[in-house]
Amino acid sequence: MKNKSFFSRCFPERVVVVPTLSQFEEGEKPNDPEYVRSVEYTRLAARNFRNIWRNKSPAEFEEFRELVSAHWPGIEVHAPELNGRYPPQIQMFFQENGLHREIYWSGFGFQAWLQMMTHFLRGEESDILVLDEPDVYLHADLQRRLFHVAKKRFKQIFIATHSAELMNEANAADVILIKPGLVSGARITSDAGYRSAHALLGSSENADFARLARAKRIVAFEGNDRTLFKRFEQKVLKGGVLSDPDTLSIKIGGYEHWHRVDNLTWMFKELFGMEAKIVALFDRDYRSDAEIDDFQRRLSDSGVVCRVLQRKELENYLLETEPLCAAIQKAGLRREVRISEREAQDLIATVAEVHREDCLINIQSFATKYSSLKRDGRDPSTVLKTAKIEFDQDWSTIGFKKRIGGKQFLRG
Repeated sequence: MKNKSFFSRCFPERVVVVPTLSQFEEGEKPNDPEYVRSVEYTRLAARNFRNIWRNKSPAEFEEFRELVSAHWPGIEVHAPELNGRYPPQIQMFFQENGLHREIYWSGFGFQAWLQMMTHFLRGEESDILVLDEPDVYLHADLQRRLFHVAKKRFKQIFIATHSAELMNEANAADVILIKPGLVSGARITSDAGYRSAHALLGSSENADFARLARAKRIVAFEGNDRTLFKRFEQKVLKGGVLSDPDTLSIKIGGYEHWHRVDNLTWMFKELFGMEAKIVALFDRDYRSDAEIDDFQRRLSDSGVVCRVLQRKELENYLLETEPLCAAIQKAGLRREVRISEREAQDLIATVAEVHREDCLINIQSFATKYSSLKRDGRDPSTVLKTAKIEFDQDWSTIGFKKRIGGKQFLRG
C-alpha cells in the first residue's frame, strides 16, 4: 500500500470507527469550532461533547435526540446551552422520569451511550462500523440494545468483544474466535463451536438458555431454519421480531418432534413461571392440506401458534423465475457462455419436469400414511387419486415451486 489516499481509492468504503470513550468533564468551556471539529472523531471527543453538539444544526440535534429516546425509553436529551456565568460554560441537560440533570451527573453507562449514538450518526446505511469492546462501558441489557441499533443502522459491523451477551445476539456464523498464537481467526460453524466460545469467555451456558430469563416470546424452528429465517428477515425488515432481544429462538428438530412444542407452554409456565407467547414454524414437506390443517389445530389447542410453510420447505421461496434466470445467465457468463432468458426458462422447466414424478410419488406416500394413521376408511386408490388431484392443481396454478423439493431442484 502506497499511502492512505491510495488505499481509499482502491477500497472506496466509508468506515466509522468509534474512538475510546471516557467520562464527561464536569465543566466544559466554549471552544473554537475548528478545534472542536478536529477532535470530534478522536479520544478527545468526550471532553468536547457539549461543544460538538453546540456546533451542530437544530436538525442534526433533533435526529440525535430521537435516536437516544427511541432506544432508551423515558429519556429526553436537551440541546446544550451557555450557563450565563463568567467565565461561561456549556451545559447539557437530560430529563428522566420528570427529573432534570446535567449529563455530567448521569451514570457512565448513559454517558457512553450518548457518545456512541453520536458516533453512529456519523455514518450512513451503506457504511461499515468498527466497535472495540463496547461491553467495557455497558451492562448486559445495553450491550444487546447497542448490537441491534448498530445492525439496523450499518451495512456491516465489526465488534471486538469478550461479552457472551453480544455473542448470543449475533448469528453463529458471524462469530469469529481470535486467540493468541493462531495465524487466523476461526469461524463458528456448529453448536460445539458455540459452547467452546462460551467456555473461553468463562460462560459455558447454552446460548439460547442465556436468553431465557428475558424472553417474552418464543419461536420454535425445525433444524437450522432459524438461521435462514433470521437472514431473510434482516433483508426484508429493519426491526424484525427475530432480532428483538426479547425473542428466544429454539431448535426442535424435524416435524416428527412436534410434541416437544406441544409441551412448551406447560413447561415454561410450570417450571419458569413464564407466560411467553409461543410460535412454531414447520416445513410443509410432502403433506396434504388436510394433514396440515389437522396438525395446526392440534397445536393451537395447546396454546401454541402453529404455522406450516405453504411451500415444501424454506428454500422453495427462492424458486422464482426472474432471479433464477438471472443466476443462470450470470453463471453462464463466468464460463463464457451467453444464455438467453428463454433458454434459462427452458432449463428451469426441464429440471422441474425431471423431478415431477418423484415429487408426486412422495406426496401420495405421505397421503397414504396419513389416511392409515387417521383410519378414515378410505380405499387406498381413492387416497392416491385425491393426492394427485391436489398435486396437479398446485402444479398448474402456482407451478413447481410449491410442492417440489427445493434443495433437490436447486442441485438439479
